[in-house]
Amino acid sequence: MLKIIYILKPFFEDNYRRINVREYARLQKISPPTASKILEQMHKEKLLKKETERLYIYYCANKDSDLLIDLSRIYWKGQLEKVGLLELIEQELLNPVVILFGSLSKAEAKKDSDTDLAIFSPTKKILSIEKYEKLLKRKIQLFRFTKREEVENINLLNNILNGYVIKGSF
Repeated sequence: MLKIIYILKPFFEDNYRRINVREYARLQKISPPTASKILEQMHKEKLLKKETERLYIYYCANKDSDLLIDLSRIYWKGQLEKVGLLELIEQELLNPVVILFGSLSKAEAKKDSDTDLAIFSPTKKILSIEKYEKLLKRKIQLFRFTKREEVENINLLNNILNGYVIKGSF
């Protein structure tokens, strides 16, 4: 995993989470001075926002940063590969196009957000995903279609088309 993605991992898991330096140091198993330097550097690069409340400094994801959104998408693609879900989809379905959409692709994820995947494939095989939900610790919603024209809800189609293509192409 890329270093910057590892650094920002707690913010990808929950984009609304506010983390102070000590908590970040504990999560990443590093010293507080090192954590402070890292978080300040991410703030300077406009990936994190900095908020002061009383005596504490908190950092949170800068959801307006296009770079943070792109890094978040790469992180979630990596997680889906790591647990083996993308491999399952590729093995079981013919020429799948897999698109990550919804909160995870927009850097609007919360701790309990589900993983929305649109899969376009002529294969109608049912996929068992419970194992992958446990590994990701998130509910997975698969939206299956054979072709793009099959998506009847225009809002859903726009959401999917604005998502992140993980595998395949139209």
